[in-house]
Amino acid sequence: MVGTMRDYGTAGAPPGQERAIEAGMIGAVAQWCECLHGTNPLRMALRYLTDSIGAEAIILARYPRDAGAPARALVHDRARSGCRIPLEQSFAGDLLGDYLDKAKKGSTWYRSMQDEDVPPAVASALARRNLIEMVVIPLEISDRWVDTLELHFTEKLRQYQQAVLTTLGDTLSRTWHNRARGMFTESLLKSAAKQAAPLIGSPILSADNPARLSRSEYRVCLLLRHGQSPDQMLAELGIKESTLRTHLSNLYSKTGARNLAELTFQLVSGLPFELGGAKSGRVA
Repeated sequence: MVGTMRDYGTAGAPPGQERAIEAGMIGAVAQWCECLHGTNPLRMALRYLTDSIGAEAIILARYPRDAGAPARALVHDRARSGCRIPLEQSFAGDLLGDYLDKAKKGSTWYRSMQDEDVPPAVASALARRNLIEMVVIPLEISDRWVDTLELHFTEKLRQYQQAVLTTLGDTLSRTWHNRARGMFTESLLKSAAKQAAPLIGSPILSADNPARLSRSEYRVCLLLRHGQSPDQMLAELGIKESTLRTHLSNLYSKTGARNLAELTFQLVSGLPFELGGAKSGRVA
C-alpha cells in the first residue's frame, strides 16, 4: 500500500477551472483554520472543503486505539437530504487496515491505488452511492486515537485534483495539530445531541443502540462491518460455532435481516434502523 499520486490520464482541467479550484481551496483552508480555533462550526469547514475540491462527501473521524470502541465521525454529505443511503460513518479504517496507525500524517491514500480493495460489503455500500474513489488523509496519530479525513468522489480524479490533495493533506495535518484542544470532541457531542432522536431512527451501530444489541452482539456486528467471515469471527472472538449461530439468530431477530448478507449491508450502509428493514414490533 502506498500513499502517492497516480495520474488517471493526460487530460487535465481547463486552465480557468484549475485556477478556480486553487482559489476555492485557499478560501476553504482559511475557513478550516478559523473553524479549528472555534470561530465557526467545524461542519462549515467540511462543507467548504467538499465544495472546493468537487467531492460528494467528506468525513472527519476519530478512531480510538481501544479496539472495542467504535470510531466517531462528523459527516458532510451533499446528497444527504432526500437520499435513502446517506453516509453516516467513516470508512478510513477499512481502506487503511493495519496501516491506520502507521501511515504518515498528511499523506494521501487512494482507494484506487491499493493492492486490495475495501471489504466487499463496504464496496457494495459505496457502489450504491456511485462513490468510485475514496481518499484518506491521516491528520493525527496519538497514543489514544487516530484522526482521519476522508473524501468521496463520484468520478475518477484528474491529475490537478491529485496535486491539490497532496498539498492539501500536509496543510490540513499541520493545522489540525494546532487546533483548539477539545474542539473536535465538542463538535462530536453537539452532533450526537442533534441526532439523539432522529425522526426515522439511528443506524444500528450508532451510540443510540436502537436495536438494543448486547455487548457480544455489538462485537459481532463490528467484525461483520469490517468484512470478516464467520470463520474469521470464530477465531477473533474465541467462541464456538454454536455460540456464533446464537448471536446471529438474535441479530436477525433484532434487526429484521433475513440472512447474513442483509445484516452486513445494514451495518455497512449506515441506514437508519427503520429503513434497514426492522420495525419496532420485530425487535426482540
